[in-house]
Amino acid sequence: MARLTWRRLVVVALGLGVISAGLNFWISRSGSPLRISWSVSVALVIAALATLGIGWEVRQYREGKRPGLSPFKAAKTAVFAQAAALTGAALVGLYGGYAAALIGDWGHPPRRTLVLTALLALLASVVLCAAGRVAEKWCSLDNDDDDYPGGTTPETA
Repeated sequence: MARLTWRRLVVVALGLGVISAGLNFWISRSGSPLRISWSVSVALVIAALATLGIGWEVRQYREGKRPGLSPFKAAKTAVFAQAAALTGAALVGLYGGYAAALIGDWGHPPRRTLVLTALLALLASVVLCAAGRVAEKWCSLDNDDDDYPGGTTPETA
C-alpha cells in the first residue's frame, strides 16, 4: 500500500478550499450561510483520538508487545488511518474556504460566530489529518515492498 504524502494532503486541502471559498462566498452574498455547530469539532477530535488509539495497538504489535494482533486488523488499521488523514485534509479545505469566504464580515457579530466555529472545526480537522498520518506511520513497515515498483525490493531484483 502506498503511503500518503503531505503534498497529496495539501493538494486536497487547497483544492477543496478554493471550491469551498467560492461556493460559500456566493451563498453568503445571496442568503444566510450554513451554521457549523461546535460539536463538529468535538466529533473530529474524538475521531482523531480513536484513530491514534487503534494505531497504537498496531505500534505495540510491531514492537512485539502485543503478539496476538491479527495482521489483517493491522492492514485495516492502516487503511483507516489513511482515510482519516484524507478526510481531515478535505475538511481542512472545506472549513478553511468557509472561514475565508466569511472573514470579510467579521464586524457583523453573527457572522463572526460562524467564522470562529469554522476556524475551530478547521483546527480539529488538522488534528484529525495529523492523527491519521501518525497512525499510518505506526502501521507501516520500514522496508515495505509497496515502496518499490512491482513489489520487489532492490535485494530481490
